[in-house]
Order: sequence, then C-alpha cells, then structure tokens
Amino acid sequence: MKKNHWDLVGIVGGIAVVIIAIIAVIIAGGRNSIYIAIAMLLVFGGMGYFLYKFLWQPKFNIRRLQAEGISGRAKILEVHETNITVNQNPQFRLVMEIKNSVGQVYTTACKTIVSRHLKTVSFQPGKEVSVKIDPKNEKNVIVDGS
Repeated sequence: MKKNHWDLVGIVGGIAVVIIAIIAVIIAGGRNSIYIAIAMLLVFGGMGYFLYKFLWQPKFNIRRLQAEGISGRAKILEVHETNITVNQNPQFRLVMEIKNSVGQVYTTACKTIVSRHLKTVSFQPGKEVSVKIDPKNEKNVIVDGS
C-alpha cells in the first residue's frame, strides 16, 4: 500500500488556491487590480517560502536521510536546549563528534526532539548515539531513532 504524502498535497493545493485567487482578482477588478494581484503574490509567496524553508524542508530532509543516510555512531560533545517543545518533549541541539568511513573525525551539530525520560539517560555529553549521515554532505546528520 502506497503511503500518502499529505505535505505535498498541502503545498500543491496551496499554490493552486493562490493562483485561482489571483486570476479571480484580475478578472473581477479589471486592469487596476493587477497591483492587488501582485501584492497577493508577494504576500502569499513569501508565506509559502517561509513555511517551506522552516517547516517542510527539515521534514523532507529527515525522511530522505532515514531512507538514504549512511549509518554511523557519534559521540555527544555538547547538549543545548532550544526552548522548543513538541508534545511536551523538548528539542535539543546536539554538538557531536563523528568518525566517517575513511577514519577522519569531524564535528557537526543537529537538532532532535528528545523524550523527557530519555534526556537524562541517553543524551548527555560523552554518550554515543546512532546517526544517519548524508552521503552528499557529511555535516548533514540526524539522530537515528530506529
């Protein structure tokens, strides 16, 4: 059974509604309504850009890395709270030391949502965690929750 990607449905639907609204404004208002249509395009286009950049792009990156990422281990060097919570679980920024497949050691950071119960046990400096590393950009890393 194929999984529905409702994020993409929402993006395409939102773009279609904005285009229809702009066409309706131009048809209903005549020549002078072009300025309203341009303003609508700028406002809704800007909102769409920020929604994509800060909401959907990170989700798409996580999905891609879960499917295509190279498994690895990372040592946590620092743990910082971001003051963001999802379902009462805090988000943390982890600074980690990773050893790549060639044996080189480098430092990178990622953000992850951590269960309040696991924070005290698993996500402390010095602990090792499983990660997925982007084969195209080794600095792009996510904590592997599987």
